[in-house]
Amino acid sequence: MSIDRIVVEKDGLRFGDTKVEPPFDREKIDALLGAPRVDNWECEFLGKTEHYVTCLWDELGIRGDTDKNDHTTYTNFVVYVKDGERYPHSANGTFAGKVMIGTKEYSQCKMKYDCLLHTKQYGAFFIHTFLIDDIDNIDEGDKEKYGDTLLISSRNVAISYDPPKPKTKAAAKPKTTKYKLQKPDEPVLTFDNFNFKLVIIEQLMYKKELLTPKFDIYEFAEEYKRRKIDVDEDGYEPIKEALKWFKDLQIPARLADEVTELLFDGGLSVYHSIYPFWDGEDEYFDVTQISEAELSQFKNLRKAIVTALISKDALETLKAHGIEVV
Repeated sequence: MSIDRIVVEKDGLRFGDTKVEPPFDREKIDALLGAPRVDNWECEFLGKTEHYVTCLWDELGIRGDTDKNDHTTYTNFVVYVKDGERYPHSANGTFAGKVMIGTKEYSQCKMKYDCLLHTKQYGAFFIHTFLIDDIDNIDEGDKEKYGDTLLISSRNVAISYDPPKPKTKAAAKPKTTKYKLQKPDEPVLTFDNFNFKLVIIEQLMYKKELLTPKFDIYEFAEEYKRRKIDVDEDGYEPIKEALKWFKDLQIPARLADEVTELLFDGGLSVYHSIYPFWDGEDEYFDVTQISEAELSQFKNLRKAIVTALISKDALETLKAHGIEVV
């Protein structure tokens, strides 16, 4: 018999015009492809001898590997698409048709290179080969050391079936509202300059732990439901949802008396809560202005430790209020 194509579909394999869905019962496949040449062989691995049953359709250029436990189903097919040297226990012939993944020939599909093979997952199937046309993009060390292996791998396409594991319903996580802001029923502080507000938050939230909740960007991202926030991906820019949270945060006026000193520095925790991987190289958090009205709320503020991120005008405002700048 002849087969003009083998097509990997997400839910089965098509041999010519006949589609077969898994499990690939040995009797069913043998009836379709014809009686194979059976190759019984053994291999020792980690001190244990394994027995294999490999079925070979030499005329078609196809090999079928049976389940190693009961040998009644096929779990892997190898299609020999080119002539030349092959690994042991291979079919003698070469497949005359096309091997396709979905609607494309396998050689035209995008595959990931890893461990001397190109690999693609398609539904519950894994396709392995070596795309010889991509050899110029392969590590020079691999080409020099494993050139013969790569060439042999390019002559076949291996198609393996990995049954989907039954889904288990994950236990529902309790809904948390730690970062849901509540409108205070007491007087709150007012700010004209957001970056100055962040310096105040640093003292009350992170240093004295009087302003709650103590914001953690990873916790916040897990609780946030309107979109998926990936801190490790998104954190190279200000995370807009965190920025909005701090802008909306209202600080009880009663906490103003707890602010006795401020730190102007690029390493404040509040900055990395908004912009996790900020490198301090730009002026994003610079305090350029401090208004008289917002500063006058902090009657016990006596000292400002300054290393960076504050303008000359803002410094002068602090000094004019009798605040020691060091």
